[in-house]
Amino acid sequence: MNAAGPSGGSPVWGRPAIIALVTALALLLGLFFGTEVPYLPFFYLVLVLATFWYKRRAVYMGILLAVLHLAVEYLLSGPPGPGAIVNAGMLVAVGYLLGYLFEVSERRRGGLHLRIGEPGPGAPTCDRDTRRLIARLESRDPEKRYQAAGCLGDARVPAAVGPLAALLHDPESGVRWKATEALGKLGSPAVEPLIESLQSEDVDARWMAAVALGDIGDPEAIPALVEALNDEDAYVRSRAALALGAIGEAAQEVLIAALHDGEERVRGGAALALGSIRGESAVTALIGALRDPEEGVRQRAAGALGDIGEPAVPFLLSALRTDDEELRSGVIAAFGRIGRPAVDSLIAALDDGDWRLRAGAVSALGEIGDPGSVDALIESLDDGQAEVRDTARAALGSIRKA
Repeated sequence: MNAAGPSGGSPVWGRPAIIALVTALALLLGLFFGTEVPYLPFFYLVLVLATFWYKRRAVYMGILLAVLHLAVEYLLSGPPGPGAIVNAGMLVAVGYLLGYLFEVSERRRGGLHLRIGEPGPGAPTCDRDTRRLIARLESRDPEKRYQAAGCLGDARVPAAVGPLAALLHDPESGVRWKATEALGKLGSPAVEPLIESLQSEDVDARWMAAVALGDIGDPEAIPALVEALNDEDAYVRSRAALALGAIGEAAQEVLIAALHDGEERVRGGAALALGSIRGESAVTALIGALRDPEEGVRQRAAGALGDIGEPAVPFLLSALRTDDEELRSGVIAAFGRIGRPAVDSLIAALDDGDWRLRAGAVSALGEIGDPGSVDALIESLDDGQAEVRDTARAALGSIRKA
């Protein structure tokens, strides 16, 4: 099987038994030999197994092992000392860290898999009998389930939505990825099970569902994707934002409203999505978000305006006609993201009658750092407003350093 296919792991039912057995062995060794014998390595073996199978949820195993470690120390030596407490903390930290690394590793494999297009030259030919393909989705062989899911997605078989949705809970991650990809190809009939998958406890299931919903582009998914902007996992949040951006104008009004949500993560995700949608309303809303109380949201808004690029320039120039220093700072950062396409408009703005616009344009040119703006900045050294002259000197200094 290729790298994108199902992985051969231990049966799910055996995992808790293995973890319990190794934990019990470690405890027996600790109780029998006393604290002088280093039984902690057995606990770390338990953690490695748990994190491999359960990813970040293995942090709960780390907490349990830490409590057991302190209990053993108390039974054998009295109240735990600083060393025992540090070891307990390490068990929790290692459980979370290893789980996170396993999640990232598996997620990257999944991201690659979801970008795979048509089968390669060595791929098996799909059976044209869709009933047989649907029946193979229940095969005990994960390879057959994987191949059947791919074939049904390529064939765009609407009758396969229910059976493919059942594979979203398959024990093999590769099969889950392929089933989600196939549902994304089936369009609107697959929206409902994919929305349900956004609520899964499995982080991979959630981000894969978001990607598939973005591929489908059905507005029915908008409320669920907006809710996913507040997901505990950053990767799920970013995939949900990109999916909303892919849905486009139909999501615009909801996303603009989300910029005023009480949750910082939702506001940041809405800004990211609006950068993909573009349009006057989106640009105006993003400029307003440059005054968000949270720096992370302001950066997202500036980045989104940078993604929109030249169409956002006239709106950003108008926003410089303000005494609001926080807004001016955000606008200048957005110009820095847009870069060279904004230079000509900024140079033209140096002749405007509003000194605030001239000063902002000078500052933005310094932020961009394009050598082609040097002559215009030198002329600004003779501007009648001291703030413009001072800003021009600073801008020229930053370009020279670059």
